[in-house]
Amino acid sequence: MESLSFQGAIPSILIVDDDEVIRLLLHQFLEGAGYHVVDAEDGYQALDKIVEGRFDLVILDIAMPGIDGPGVCEQIRTSMDNPPPVLMITALDDEENVNRSFKVGAVDYIRKPIRWSVLKNRISYIIGSYRSKLALKNLSTNYELILDTAANGICGLDKDHKISYINPAAQKMLGYDREELIGRDYRDIFRPSLPGTDKFDVDCCPFFSDTDNWSSIHFDEIRLLRKDGSCFPADCRSTPILQDKQLAGGVIVFQDITERQQAAELIRYMANHDSLTNLPNRNYFQKRLPQAISLAKRYKRQLFLLFIDLDRFKPINDTYGHGVGDKVLMEVARRLKSMLRSSDSVCRLGGDEFVILLESTDTIEGTEYVARKTIDLLNRPVKVNDHICSIGASVGISVFPDDSQDAETMLRHGDIAMYQAKEKGRNCWVWYKKQT
Repeated sequence: MESLSFQGAIPSILIVDDDEVIRLLLHQFLEGAGYHVVDAEDGYQALDKIVEGRFDLVILDIAMPGIDGPGVCEQIRTSMDNPPPVLMITALDDEENVNRSFKVGAVDYIRKPIRWSVLKNRISYIIGSYRSKLALKNLSTNYELILDTAANGICGLDKDHKISYINPAAQKMLGYDREELIGRDYRDIFRPSLPGTDKFDVDCCPFFSDTDNWSSIHFDEIRLLRKDGSCFPADCRSTPILQDKQLAGGVIVFQDITERQQAAELIRYMANHDSLTNLPNRNYFQKRLPQAISLAKRYKRQLFLLFIDLDRFKPINDTYGHGVGDKVLMEVARRLKSMLRSSDSVCRLGGDEFVILLESTDTIEGTEYVARKTIDLLNRPVKVNDHICSIGASVGISVFPDDSQDAETMLRHGDIAMYQAKEKGRNCWVWYKKQT
């Protein structure tokens, strides 16, 4: 990985966790990302190391023996003039500890098990924000040169709410030239919209109007307007600048999270779709079927499920190999998808098992038509390379509410009926019937 540097120094991170394995994993990951890393195994050791060195970030485990994470964080925040930001890591799932951590000054938290890509981006953003804030407060001679190289958008504000500094990254994201921004009221440029609304009227620096609360504010996701009227999703943090206990200005640090959202959407898609056929998978179906049953209950309709298992598929894998078998499955998925209406859905449960959920019909005749068409389509030979593969399908049908009252039962009854179809001679469909 590319080494990170800022103002000529590699960012330094203190890891505090009583779990030796977690410390080792964090140490290796962060060193690989270009950071200087120091470890501490408990709160007392952490406080000693804070005195000995300068850190750009402290990563604290919330639950530790002795002084816990929030306790360490509170001592760091109250004993230093410019304390490093504190990022909490926790395996706990209770709001009390999370709220306590924020109350004593933690800037963010992340849950175990750690998602490393999320942690990497979160750390980069926090350290960038922290160092940008220090640079603005210190007003050092190389202040603008440092900020100009930052990947985050950074905007400095004076006490009159006017933009006094804007870095190139911010100009590029917003679509303005520097001359168009300097001296403008920040509210003319930064008019965020919260997720789910089209009102671009959020004040991203409320500390200018609320004299009783000069606190930083963080928006995980807002939309910012560009000069041309288009918008982009952003992670945005605004921080007041205090001098002699008076508000002297503020800093807005933001980043375009379009790629992050796209990556999250891809992860969600992959979690709900089969990687081979691109059909929805079992995970998706287990969420979709209860929803469909709920709708059927509301409108007092029948709901039909077709459980499909391919006939003669195993010999194809055994004879021609899994590469040919995979292509057969892809063709099966294409055929099944092509014959259904948009309101129906087909999923691959795994292996050579598929399921069709019919929501476009609530009649026996319509369901048998789909079952017949399914078998007809899958009886057609599949040509893969120089091989002609002949398969077929056994189909079991279950019905809500006739034989099933819930999703688990409906899927199980479809599976039972499918095996009854195989016992009947394969290449046919069977309605579920309770065994006597």
